[in-house]
Amino acid sequence: MAVAVIQEFEATPENYEKVNEKLGDAAPDGLIVHTVTHLGGDRWKLVDVWESAEDFQNFVQNKLIPAIAEVDPDAPQAPNPEVLEVRDLLKA
Repeated sequence: MAVAVIQEFEATPENYEKVNEKLGDAAPDGLIVHTVTHLGGDRWKLVDVWESAEDFQNFVQNKLIPAIAEVDPDAPQAPNPEVLEVRDLLKA
């Protein structure tokens, strides 16, 4: 079942870009849509839709955390995201 993942996190704009470079341009397995909004300063808000919560967790554990650790080993840990069941999803 698809899930929406909503999370606010802290990262400098430079570190955010460096992590993205490490992750590359290919969408990870299970990702349907990814959006991030810069809230100003070091604050960001992410809204993703994934095929399943397991796909999201697999990405976080196997790709995202290692990429962040390479860029900034002292990066603040993001709070647990809000994970919600998707009832309707319309793609253009």
